[in-house]
Formats: sequence, structure tokens, C-alpha cells
Amino acid sequence: MKKIVFHFFLLFTLTGFSQIGNYNFFPTLQPQHILDEKLTTISFAYSMRVLESDYQGPLVRLRRASDNTEMDFGWASNDIVDVAAINTWRGTSLVYMVTWYDQSKSGRNATQTVASQQPQFFPNDAVPNFQGDGSDDHLTVVNGNIQLVTNGGVEGTVIATMKATVKNQHSFGVLIGSDRWSTHVNWGNNNLYFDPGICCNSTRSFENSAAVNKWEIYSFIKTSTNVIARSTLIERINGTHTTGRCTITELFAIGWATGSEANNHATTSYNEFIMYNTDIATAQILEIEQDSKTFWSI
Repeated sequence: MKKIVFHFFLLFTLTGFSQIGNYNFFPTLQPQHILDEKLTTISFAYSMRVLESDYQGPLVRLRRASDNTEMDFGWASNDIVDVAAINTWRGTSLVYMVTWYDQSKSGRNATQTVASQQPQFFPNDAVPNFQGDGSDDHLTVVNGNIQLVTNGGVEGTVIATMKATVKNQHSFGVLIGSDRWSTHVNWGNNNLYFDPGICCNSTRSFENSAAVNKWEIYSFIKTSTNVIARSTLIERINGTHTTGRCTITELFAIGWATGSEANNHATTSYNEFIMYNTDIATAQILEIEQDSKTFWSI
């Protein structure tokens, strides 16, 4: 397993991807690129910034509501998705997420082809993000069978920049009855739940009301024996998991848990989402968390 390292590059050039979206193939000194030597166990990596210095694709594909035109967008010189270009393109129109591109080279883009189910994109200069309406909006991971993006429904690691809301909601994963690999960020009782296997394990939740409508770096880790959840560098739960592995084969979703009740779609907001199909080392988790915290000023 490779260790994540951070590389820095001088700015040599800006290359145009489309007439609007610009791509910075040689990022500036300021950003740190957390996938420059990616772990071989990575499942997918999405962000509103560039995560790998040699990545040459777009970050997002958006739909303009005024005429349903779609456009890919890359990043500006600050390594964040090109908000200025998006605003020029959209004018006064609302815009929606069509695709969140996988920067890991695993080919697992998160997408939604049904216009009415596309989460709204918010071109915030500081923390660009998207949020579903809590009714039916979500993205589905292409080739994202839960058995593949985890280690056979057991081990896995998710590190994500999210903003919690309060709703009986499934924020990501898969879920059919008690068979699940999913989260609630937050449930209606203001607890955050992490269920990486048959529900319901005795260690699965923590009270998270202080984080409502605040950006946090959440990490969810399932080892062969334990379930662990962290929020912005702090471990919140860590205990033995005894109820069994997830056995279903549904595609991983963001903004919902595929297979679950339709009325449990999420209003959680998303800015960055990285997943490995194993329980990566604590030192590597801390590196990614700290990098995201620093970059997004959380």
C-alpha cells in the first residue's frame, strides 16, 4: 500500500478544456494534492477541487435549468471548481448536478441522468457544493456495486466534506431493510448514524446537533472488527461490530442509500467525497482530514 504524500508544482500554464471551463495541469504552490500517490485500494474520489496534479478531466457536469443545456467545468488557478466560469455560463439560472467526476482513475463517476432528480449545485466561492431537495435527488456511482467499493461488504473508508441537516435521511450508501452500508447525517433526532453492515450494531451513532448547517470533515471507517466515525479530526465512536457484513449488491449512492425508502432522500450538502475499499491507516486518514480542513478553512 502506498503512503499518501503531498506534491507541489510551479504554475506553468493554463489549458482550456472548453470555451468556458479552464484546467490547471500544473497547480500553484498553495493547494496540496492529496491523491498524487493514490492508494491502490481507492474506490473513487470526488471533489469541488482538483485532488491529483496530473488529473486532466473535468470536476463536474452541470445542467442549466433555463434551457437544460449541460456543460463540463474544471478548475480555476486556485484549484477550486471554476465558479466564475459557471456564473458566466448560468447567468441568473439555477444549475443542477449531472455528474461528479471520479478523479481516482477508477472510472466510477457519480451521476444522475433524470433531470428532476438532480441535486442543486451552489456556486459558493468559498465552499462550492450541492444539496438534494430531500425528495428524490441523488447521484449514483457508476460500477459502484457496494461489494466492490468496500471489501466484500465489510471493510471500507469514506472521508467526506459535508454539512449535516436534520431529517430522517440516508446520506449515502446502500440500504435494504437491515442489510446496509450507509449513514444518516443527521437523523431526525440529531444523531449521526453509521451502519456498515447488518443493522443495528450497539456502536453506531453519536449526538451531532452542534454540527447542523456547518461544514465538517467526516470519516467513516469499517475495519474487519470495528466501526469508527470521526468529525473534523476527532474520533466520535469506535467499537466492535458484531451484526454481520452488508450482503446486498446495490450501487452506492450519494444523497440517498440505494434501495431504501424514497422519502428518506437527504438534504445533506456535499463538497468532497473520497472512498477506499479497505480500512486505510490512521496516519493516512489524518493526512487527508487535515488537508481538507486546511484547504476549505473548516
